[in-house]
Formats: sequence, structure tokens, C-alpha cells
Amino acid sequence: MSTRLRVLMVASVLVAGHPAVGAGKAEDLSRILLEDSSYKVRLQAALLLGRLGDRTAGNALIRALGDENKTVRAMAAQSLAKLRVTEAVGPLKMLLGREKDKFVRAQAEKALATLGPEASPGGEARPGLRSKIYLTFGSFSGGAKAADATMLELLRASIRGALGKLSTVTFSLEAGEEKSFGKSGRLGFLIDGNVTRLDDGLVGGAMETNCDLKVMVARWPAKSIILWTNAGAAVQGGSRERDKEISRRECLEASASQVGEDLAKFFQSQGG
Repeated sequence: MSTRLRVLMVASVLVAGHPAVGAGKAEDLSRILLEDSSYKVRLQAALLLGRLGDRTAGNALIRALGDENKTVRAMAAQSLAKLRVTEAVGPLKMLLGREKDKFVRAQAEKALATLGPEASPGGEARPGLRSKIYLTFGSFSGGAKAADATMLELLRASIRGALGKLSTVTFSLEAGEEKSFGKSGRLGFLIDGNVTRLDDGLVGGAMETNCDLKVMVARWPAKSIILWTNAGAAVQGGSRERDKEISRRECLEASASQVGEDLAKFFQSQGG
């Protein structure tokens, strides 16, 4: 067994039992990550560096974004996110500009979403400079219980209203910006979902409307899903058709308001 493999085995045991280990292990693993001829060994090194919690490994992991093996590149992106290496924002964006593999791109996008800093117009990260997060909405028309177009528009408007309170969120792009957005380094997200329940029935002698809403957030324009959230509500109303319609609208609006609050917290963590 080679010395490097023995080092990896020892490091694995240490990480499992003691998350905070000495800087020397990070140095050893960084050397292995950059120099070992076996991609399996380099992959293990990238994984362990993320678990060690030592940010001194950041430079090696950034260099590993250019590894010839796609799985090593993906693991390097994951570990950079775990270590919160903000210096990796620029290199991760450069990786997205050239990377073709879907899995690697997804890991790089998730890492950028975790790290959160915005980019300058030139695409390089600058401390203190923030560009607005771009948000766009899907149709919300899927699901087992699709509401009518008017209700779906109300749903989107309610979520948008909650997110519009964030000072660094925008819902619009300038002319021509959409085509080049993927290479601009800015953060963009797609918000979509579906109404999974929307029904009326008698409960304790009173008419009650129940609704459930499931919403996803995906990176845009890549459309790799980052999170799911859901909310539901129950509204009592009259038995006439007009009363039921009002109750359905109120139910969806209440659910959308809950989802909007959850999403606002997420986008605040991204810099919005």
C-alpha cells in the first residue's frame, strides 16, 4: 500500500471521529489531491478536505476544479461550498463557462448558491459589490389540482409580492441580457410549482376549502433544482358557487404568502 493511500485511510478515520484535526492533514491531502495519478485517490482527498473543515485547503480545491476527471471536479466544488471558500466564486463561474458535464455543472451551481456573493459586470467577484438576484416564474400549471389561470396569476403575484420586499431582488432583465446571463456570473433562480390540493367539503356542518401548494426553486437558466417548499391552508365560507370561488382564492393566497416568507429567507441567505 502506498504512503498516500495510507494517509488517506488515516485521515478518513480521523475525520469520522474528530472533525477538527490539525492543519497538517489538510496540507497532506491537498498535495495528494493535486499530485496523485489515481482519480479515485484524488476524489477521496477532495471529499476528506471538505469534511476536515480547514479552509487552508481552499487553494488546492480551487485548482482541482480543473482536474481532468469530472467526478473530482464535482467533489472539489462540493467541498469548496462546505468550507465556505468565498474566493472560489470566480473560479466556479469560470468552470461553468467551460464545463459540459451536467453533474459537474449542477455541483458548481449549488456551490455558488451556497457561497452567495454576487459578481461584478465583468464576471469577477469583488468584495462589497452586489448585483441583484434575478427571479423568474414558471406557469405553476402542473399538479393534480390545477387552479384556473386567474387563481394561478394571483398565486404568482402573492409570492412575487413577498419577494419584492427584498432590496436586492429583481424580476426583470435588460434587453439582450437573457442570452448572456449564464456566463455573466450573476445569480438567477426559477420559481415554479403546482397546486396539489384544491377542494371544498362540509366540515362540522360548514363549507371548508382546503388547498396545498408545492413550490420549487431552481438555478436559472440551468434549471437544476435547489430546494422544495410547501404550504397549505383551510378557509371556511359559504356553499354558493361564488362563495366557494372566493374561499379558493383566499386559500391559495394564504398558502402563497407562507411560501413567499420561506423563499424570502432563502434568498436573503443568497444576498437578496
